[in-house]
Amino acid sequence: MAFEAEQTGKRQSWANIIANIQSQATPFTSMVEKRAKPSQVLHSWQVKKYPETGHAGVLDGQDATSFDSNPRKLIQCNGQKTWRKPGVSDFADEAEIVALEKGEMAEQIADALVAVKWQIEKRCLSAEDTKNDDGTSVGNETRGGFSWVNNTAQTLYPVPDGFRTPAAQIYSGTLANFGENAFLAMCRSSYKQRKGPFKMNAFLGIDLKAAFSDFTKYVDNVTGKTPVRQFRQDGASETFVFTVDKLVLDTGDVDLHPSSFLYTDSKTGNDTAYTHRSGLVLDMDMVGLAYTRMPRVVKLPYQGGGQKAIVDAIFLNMFDNVLGALALTINS
Repeated sequence: MAFEAEQTGKRQSWANIIANIQSQATPFTSMVEKRAKPSQVLHSWQVKKYPETGHAGVLDGQDATSFDSNPRKLIQCNGQKTWRKPGVSDFADEAEIVALEKGEMAEQIADALVAVKWQIEKRCLSAEDTKNDDGTSVGNETRGGFSWVNNTAQTLYPVPDGFRTPAAQIYSGTLANFGENAFLAMCRSSYKQRKGPFKMNAFLGIDLKAAFSDFTKYVDNVTGKTPVRQFRQDGASETFVFTVDKLVLDTGDVDLHPSSFLYTDSKTGNDTAYTHRSGLVLDMDMVGLAYTRMPRVVKLPYQGGGQKAIVDAIFLNMFDNVLGALALTINS
């Protein structure tokens, strides 16, 4: 009798599957407005706010002797190039691989497109400042959201004084101490800057997003107050719903989006202590993504060693006016 364990020449058994559990979702760059193409690396725009004036009456017969104007201020930021360079050797390109009907090179290019998409999302949601190309080790770099939404001046091309995000709209405490009262106070400060309620979108690390969902479970203990909040669940649906995806507040609506690419390391792209605990809350009418070069694939000439390509893009992260934005920079 021949036993299976003793047989030679057996064909390997392969499922026609390549499994990848990671999401390709990039919520910020998917939602943000795509702006006109910048004509230079350094891109500029203007900001202003209406003047605060008194409202006392004017004397009868008084002539105008002094005059006023409302100045604008300059904001600038660099664009940056990002890329991924896929390549496969001659023999690797000709090998038949399970579940790769179009071949190894096509698969590597497809993965490179996702990598570049992630690079753009990570940079836009980073804490990195804009930089100039120094010709040796640093290339042109665009400014990340956590650097834009800042109460202090940036190093290069700082946001002008008077147009930086107020300190009351930036939370830097611990996740355990973050709650409704802190967030509502930030929203009220934003309302005061904007002089009205506006629709906002929040891009939140998953641990911070869970803290917002906890708003349905817990009420702060306040002396002399009686909690009246109720949470109801429809038993007939046999579904337990425990999430908060939208806040309707006196200061405006806030849509909440979980994000996996906040505040990452600029060199490696890896998560930091801030990534899943931090968040940005933005008026999407005040942000934009300007492509000098849309993501593209350039196949390089074949020189005998295999197939090579460049997948790249040149982009600029624009925050028009950050007076109303909120930032939660939490690392513990």
